[in-house]
Amino acid sequence: MNILHHKSWHVYNKDNIERVRKDEAEAEAEAKKKQDRVILAESEARLDLLRKRANANLPTVDDKKDTNRIEHVNLFQDLEDKQKSNSNNPEHEAEQKAKDEKWEKQITMYLNKGTEKDPWYAKPSNQREEKYIDQHVFKRNNRNNDNPHKHKRKPLEISNDPLDYITNTLKKRDEKKHSKREHKLSSASDKKKKKHGHSSNYSRSKESSSPSIEELRAKRLERERNEQSRLKSLYLHDNEAEEEKVELDDRKRGYNSQFNRDETSKAQDCRKKKLRFQ
Repeated sequence: MNILHHKSWHVYNKDNIERVRKDEAEAEAEAKKKQDRVILAESEARLDLLRKRANANLPTVDDKKDTNRIEHVNLFQDLEDKQKSNSNNPEHEAEQKAKDEKWEKQITMYLNKGTEKDPWYAKPSNQREEKYIDQHVFKRNNRNNDNPHKHKRKPLEISNDPLDYITNTLKKRDEKKHSKREHKLSSASDKKKKKHGHSSNYSRSKESSSPSIEELRAKRLERERNEQSRLKSLYLHDNEAEEEKVELDDRKRGYNSQFNRDETSKAQDCRKKKLRFQ
């Protein structure tokens, strides 16, 4: 960066800055010269026009009689003269009238005058104007219309046509599906009829079998109670089977630092009995 300003292509080099200033001064001087030439030409043209007008207003020898007559200044004399000259021209009047009507149609909207009923693109091709007809399409559509020997070509017949084979197989598959569907519907209707016929018998048998189910449930509960009592008799003494009276008074109960002393002793006794039976 320290040597950048020494480069010849650097924008802010002293030589480049001086060159730019020089070019700008030359361009400004040239523009000023052009402007001066334009002003001089306009002033000369204006002087020539004023001289011509002054010479035209000077009275000639033939117009000496009219010098004494004084009239007002008419600024629209040229337009009035032109209008007078065109007043007796019917062609000019017709052209002017057509221009006025065209201008009125452009700026005015007439509600009582609609557009055409059918535009050119909505009309059939035989009723269109020649400029709106596509010649290529017209020739293609009307080609050989007058030919009496023209007829539609018959389709080719192939003995082993793959398309016919595919259509036949698809048709057979659809027929099989239809027959299966009908068979399923008929079987479902038969099952429904059978079910409806046996529903009354099933309800009667269910009502008759309900007391037997209750008896079986009672027997099962009785067996469970017997089994529980047998297990208690095996693992516990007759005295332990009875519920012991719990002492609620703290002063009558013995002191012991062990938690759940009674339950622990009972568990130990049960463990000893199990080992004994084994």
